[in-house]
Amino acid sequence: MVVELLIVQDARKKVMLNKIFVVDMVNGFAHHGNLYSKNIEDIIKPIEKFLETNKSSSITFLCDFHEQDDIEMNEYPLHCLKNTSESEVVKELSKYIQNIVYKNCTNSFFFINKDELNKFDTIEIIGCCTDICVLQFATTLKTYFNSLKINKDIIVYSDLVATFDSEDHNAEEFNTFALKLMKNAGIKVQKWLK
Repeated sequence: MVVELLIVQDARKKVMLNKIFVVDMVNGFAHHGNLYSKNIEDIIKPIEKFLETNKSSSITFLCDFHEQDDIEMNEYPLHCLKNTSESEVVKELSKYIQNIVYKNCTNSFFFINKDELNKFDTIEIIGCCTDICVLQFATTLKTYFNSLKINKDIIVYSDLVATFDSEDHNAEEFNTFALKLMKNAGIKVQKWLK
């Protein structure tokens, strides 16, 4: 009788499903090009470890894929042009590609299949840039679920995101502020590597 009860209880346990979005880990930000950043290159290895540990999860890469006349090119130098090596996922992470979503603006939300998200209990976001593409995607995703009255965990791993340094863009300040904004919006911001 006890054995039968345990089997029934185990059958009722819900399997938790995770969705991982890897944002803009492409050559144009992590290896070469007008928007290359060493900070972004430095998160490749930790992201590789994370993906290896979570390779049974559903993984989607969100990748910049631009034309020269995209509106975004008014704000940023030419980068990640279609059919160039800059728009390709970095080779270190390419073995984890299950799905790629291409985008021509900083917010990936407009390009993903929202219906698919209902299958997942937790959504994890990693990649770059913390204060641009990661911030916009995570906060839009959170407000989307809020508008539908769906309580879903959205996690951004602070040690698996990065941003760039430039004259008027201090990476540490912008990274810290973006993580605070996401936390204040109800997104779980935590370290993956403890």
